[in-house]
Amino acid sequence: MEIKERLLQLCEMGPRASGSWAELRAAEYIRETFRKSGIDAQIESFESPSHLALYSKVIGIENEKSFTSLPTQFSPAGKTVGKLVYMGTIDNPVSDDMDLNGKIGLLIPAGGKIQERIDFFLNLEKRGLAGLIVICSTMDLINAKIIRYPEIKRLPSVAVAWRTGLELKSLEGKDILLEVEHEKRIRNESQNVIVRVQGEGRHWITVSAHYDTAAFCPGAADDGGGAAVVMELAESFAGKKLPATLYFLFTGSEEYGGLDMTGAGCKAFYRKHSHEIENCIAHLDIDDIGNLLGSFQLFVAGPKAFIDTLKAIPSPFKYKMQDKTTASCDHGAAVMFGIPYVFITDVFEGRPNFHTPDDKLEYVDVGKLERYFNYIYAVILKFVSAAPYHPYIRDGERLIRSAYFADIPDILDITKQAFEPVSSDRMRQDFFDEKLGTKEWHEYKNEEVASTLKANIYGAIVCEINEKIVGYATTLYDAERGIASIGNNAVYSEYQGQGIGKAMQAEINRRMLADGYTKFAVSTLSNDIAAQKIYEKAGYQKYIESYHYLKK
Repeated sequence: MEIKERLLQLCEMGPRASGSWAELRAAEYIRETFRKSGIDAQIESFESPSHLALYSKVIGIENEKSFTSLPTQFSPAGKTVGKLVYMGTIDNPVSDDMDLNGKIGLLIPAGGKIQERIDFFLNLEKRGLAGLIVICSTMDLINAKIIRYPEIKRLPSVAVAWRTGLELKSLEGKDILLEVEHEKRIRNESQNVIVRVQGEGRHWITVSAHYDTAAFCPGAADDGGGAAVVMELAESFAGKKLPATLYFLFTGSEEYGGLDMTGAGCKAFYRKHSHEIENCIAHLDIDDIGNLLGSFQLFVAGPKAFIDTLKAIPSPFKYKMQDKTTASCDHGAAVMFGIPYVFITDVFEGRPNFHTPDDKLEYVDVGKLERYFNYIYAVILKFVSAAPYHPYIRDGERLIRSAYFADIPDILDITKQAFEPVSSDRMRQDFFDEKLGTKEWHEYKNEEVASTLKANIYGAIVCEINEKIVGYATTLYDAERGIASIGNNAVYSEYQGQGIGKAMQAEINRRMLADGYTKFAVSTLSNDIAAQKIYEKAGYQKYIESYHYLKK
């Protein structure tokens, strides 16, 4: 096997930050390695933020002392001198009205969701902060990806270790020089490398690993190990006759992640193949493997039949399997299309060298990588003979299929219209004759629906007529009690009476049975007569009524 040599080559190339010129060189290395073996490999570019920072300086002017730092990922270039001011944390700043104009901020970047964090930093720009030093949680290692927001256009930012942050705090009120230097060449894109092994049928599988790294991180485990293993897998399967097509996908800009924490390269790949999602069997994401102290684990999402098939494949390691239905990393792009996936890793929370310059080859167990190769090879062989686990159901112009994240705006529009006459949120608002809180009734209802869908898109289906989303339905599983419940079920009013609700419930019932459930439940309001008729025709029996009281 050449896994060790490929990993060595990637590590010797050094950090390969999202959208950087070094990342492009790594993509070209992967492509040329395949071409030397007679395997066709293509580079496909896509728009992406580019990390172009080369180095940074932090110097105390009074004593001319230099402090070790790294530019944060996507930091703008700039050189400035200002008085150092300690700002606390994002979620608990020292002061909300501190004078920041022309100052250098010292910040612990803890707290807030991604958009809240971006808004926080953009507000610092508006308030005239001249430069920013963020403190990492590790005592002596620097994670330059601790902030990674290309939305910040004017504020040069650097990261320092905790020990350095403590020392800098003692210089509060004194002048500090901060500088971030960029490459002179501009980029605004990244790229995927794709090896396609043509199958005999129309079905296909994606096997992915990202080759980019966090800024200033050599990425031996994250994800040099995964990329090296998937390179070996692509060479091993090249030229084989298989029932399904294999896409070996080496993604760029995974370490960017964007607002949804999902790899930009994998999202670009699935956008390109969105017209054939119904033929996708599964996605295998190989990321952050070979850690010396790592424990083998699988994160999965999809139908019971998919997960049972995976469990039946012998593994060289004892492993932990966990359900994960939320979108993040490269497998997050599969989640967004409701594609079954398995994320194979041995990463663990709290690893101090994660995303730092210490993610080095010496901390990777190459023997483990070779054993992972054998297991993943067996997984591919098993699934390449399968078919998509949730078929698309066509009846004339009507299509019922798994929901996508891209369907959520349409689903929310249906919710607002279809639930207005039968929504407890709307009836409460009408009873009190005023808007409750700061939002209209449908905003509260839609927040609930959107949150449920993003937490588990696998529990939702939609109905299309002539490519227009006209209805949807959701399910909820109580595995402990063994009960599958119907959640929301709605159709545009102008499409009601055409059997759409009944057809969606038939598919929901099929999925529940396939997932091993034999006990079912559903709740609806007494004034939702249409829903009651659908459920009773489907065999549900009314067992109790409940009353809701309001008082002014």
